[in-house]
Amino acid sequence: MAVAAATGRTFARADPHVVLAAAATLVVAAEAAYSHAASDAWLALEVLLAAVGLLYAWREQERLRLAPLLALAFAFQLAYTVVHLGLDVRSDFDSRVLFKRYGNQLLDGEYPEAEYPVGAVLLFGLEAWISGGATRVANAFTMIPFQLLLVGAVWALRTQTAAWLAAVVAFLPLEPYFVEFKFDVVAAAALAVGIVLARRERWGWSGVVLAVGALVKWTPGLAFLVLVVWLVASRLPRAAARHAVAFVATLVAVYVPFLLWQPDAVLHAYTEQGGRDVTGESIWYLPFRALGIARFGTHVSAPADAPGWVNGVATFIQLAVVAGLLVLAVRRRGSLTAALALGALTPAAFLLTNRIFSPQFLLVLVAAWAVAAAVLLRDRREQLVVGVAAGGAAVANAFVYPYALPHYDQTWVAASTLLYVSGIALTAWLVVRTQG
Repeated sequence: MAVAAATGRTFARADPHVVLAAAATLVVAAEAAYSHAASDAWLALEVLLAAVGLLYAWREQERLRLAPLLALAFAFQLAYTVVHLGLDVRSDFDSRVLFKRYGNQLLDGEYPEAEYPVGAVLLFGLEAWISGGATRVANAFTMIPFQLLLVGAVWALRTQTAAWLAAVVAFLPLEPYFVEFKFDVVAAAALAVGIVLARRERWGWSGVVLAVGALVKWTPGLAFLVLVVWLVASRLPRAAARHAVAFVATLVAVYVPFLLWQPDAVLHAYTEQGGRDVTGESIWYLPFRALGIARFGTHVSAPADAPGWVNGVATFIQLAVVAGLLVLAVRRRGSLTAALALGALTPAAFLLTNRIFSPQFLLVLVAAWAVAAAVLLRDRREQLVVGVAAGGAAVANAFVYPYALPHYDQTWVAASTLLYVSGIALTAWLVVRTQG
């Protein structure tokens, strides 16, 4: 009995890094099993294992350390990628085809008519250059440093809740797929680093980093907008000027040469995205589907069959939400904590209410939630609520794409509903906390 009690005490105080490492190893093993013979049971096991590891780390979060956490995050994403390469798992279309096409066009001296900003096209060009033309493998390995940068940035907020939230970002269930095959983790990392620099009142560098994020994906630019509005409202004109000049100068330095070279191709990204209709993956499909106004298109990512006015309604509400968050930033002038949280949450609100939604947006959403929660929350139970809600949204998101539950025609709608209920509730709750 004494031996059993001692063993129990030893396990209860096991190093959280060891438990996370064990959970991550088993998650990778389950992913290998899934890649060999697809079964939803393996995916459910991945979710359970990640949850157990993170829950234990939550209990022992005071013992978490940055260096071992980064090492584990690196090993986890690397192993996940190597398993896919070793088992010859078919990659996502974007990293296999689109990134390759755009990157090689740029290397051949032609700016591609891509739906992405200049920074993304430059990234594709870099990946095509270092890999000799293909981008599937290059993208997978290039994204790992940005994932580590994101984890380190959440940690660098140095609040009571930041360490465990950094672990959540590193080991969130089913999210490694989007790190490997997409590139949104670049924007997520830029958003988090930009907020960290703003918290330290390094306004010029914050503007530069948020601009870099906006060059790759537009949403980090919304964090800049919130922060500069807050600085002006807080009567900090010099800081506002440094932030704004750094942001604009960075954009100009990168965009102008390409606009002078091939303006039509560069601007295609804006005309292409601006002309897209509500998609099945967006939040707007769900209520209009329930009302019988919207019907399923050819794919969840394709435009839904809906009247043109649906696009106008969606855009109006989205802009109203962003404007409302700017008003809240003005109301909380003088509170840097509120400004930082609102700066992080505005991109999340924008993406959740966008008429076009893609599953990889969860990388930015999770980064926004983690950053906002780290600066706002001090209570461990509230911290756990954020982790559970983010995890629920991530799992639901993955079962919209790329994974399919039985009876997918119905279950993807349920998964999408869970994603938006969790995501909007968490975002709204954190926004309310900025006003307290």
